[in-house]
Amino acid sequence: MFVGWTPGAEKEVRKTAPRLHHKKSRTGCQQCRARRVKCNEVHPICGSCARHKTTCVWGRQGTTTQSQNTKPKTYEIRPKIHSNHQTEVRDGDEPPESSQRRFTELKLLHQYMAFTCMTLNFPDDHRQQNDWGVAIPHLAFKHNSLLYSIYTLAALHIAKLEPNNAEHVATYQKYLGLTLREHRDEVGTLNRSNADAACITSSCLRVCTFALLQERYLTPYTPPTEWLQMSSTTGRGLNVEAWKYIADDNNSIMRGMIRSAPGMKPGGWLREEAILFHPSNRQELMHLLRRTPSDILEEPWNPRIEDAYESTTSYIGSIQIAIAAREPPASIFRRLVLFPTMVQSEFIFLVKEERPRALVILAHFFAFLADFRDIWWIGDTGPREVRGIESVLPEEWRDLMIWPLQTIEDSFLLSSLDISG
Repeated sequence: MFVGWTPGAEKEVRKTAPRLHHKKSRTGCQQCRARRVKCNEVHPICGSCARHKTTCVWGRQGTTTQSQNTKPKTYEIRPKIHSNHQTEVRDGDEPPESSQRRFTELKLLHQYMAFTCMTLNFPDDHRQQNDWGVAIPHLAFKHNSLLYSIYTLAALHIAKLEPNNAEHVATYQKYLGLTLREHRDEVGTLNRSNADAACITSSCLRVCTFALLQERYLTPYTPPTEWLQMSSTTGRGLNVEAWKYIADDNNSIMRGMIRSAPGMKPGGWLREEAILFHPSNRQELMHLLRRTPSDILEEPWNPRIEDAYESTTSYIGSIQIAIAAREPPASIFRRLVLFPTMVQSEFIFLVKEERPRALVILAHFFAFLADFRDIWWIGDTGPREVRGIESVLPEEWRDLMIWPLQTIEDSFLLSSLDISG
């Protein structure tokens, strides 16, 4: 996902077979999978087996069941190379000391300090302006992973500004490979001296994944599951693990960011669950959870699935409430950026399975991003994903897409604020 992008790739059309409105069930019974028909997954006997009066057998031989596979991937990110791109990135590649390397890194550092760091926060967020523009570069001189991640961000920013220059993409790929190599080593030996840098490096990598959402193929549409999984494990998993090292460190940059994040309890790495996921948050979104008689008959449903839908809808509702309360734009944006770290792994699994309800809920999140399209690493991600989701939804679900589709055409939240980058 990280390095498979080349300039103009998003405009190419892949030659693929047309997509059907429904996909083969991965969690259906063995008989339906063998016959390659859609299973309604009703337990203990599905509708197809009941009609044919056959034995309904669940699960897969030699594999685990759905409930055992809902965890996101472990936190390990390996760079990938597009098959037709000539640049190679190896974990052991270290640019030799030379005047060219010094010139390149000075150019990247200047790009970051003068421009890129200003796009990682809002004009009204003075603390984060200092963090990204002063404190984090200073810390980076002590940690190669963070220094390389700054170079990576700057190179990607330049590549977005000059998309026809393949040299910028090669530079981005090179420093991404170095970042990942150093970051894996750092995470493997997490301790008090490197926890802060490891967390900030993961934040830089999450910005990269956001930026590359703009470049991914959307024909045929598949949801951005890898982005959700990576953001969830780095944003929640790593930060929770690192908290025991930075909780009492008054000099920790990440501690200040975590404590000031919307919905966090004062003084620690604990979410205000009662606020972020309160049932009242989703009152305006209850139509997304309503189940028709057909849904009750055919849609996979259990308490775990219901909780995943409800908690995600409540978090989206909390963003709507924050907007209505006229929270500062910086706070609204942070709530949106934190979304992948707030959803349950079960919701990510449902998105991966392309369940219509999960996709509709995800579209409501992406619709909010339309107001931030002037930020280079957000761009048209929101509108692209909303339209992509709409293109694969069965007809009976499309009425629930009215608000997202209207929102991306007429963004209204923060149009008066200069948030371009």
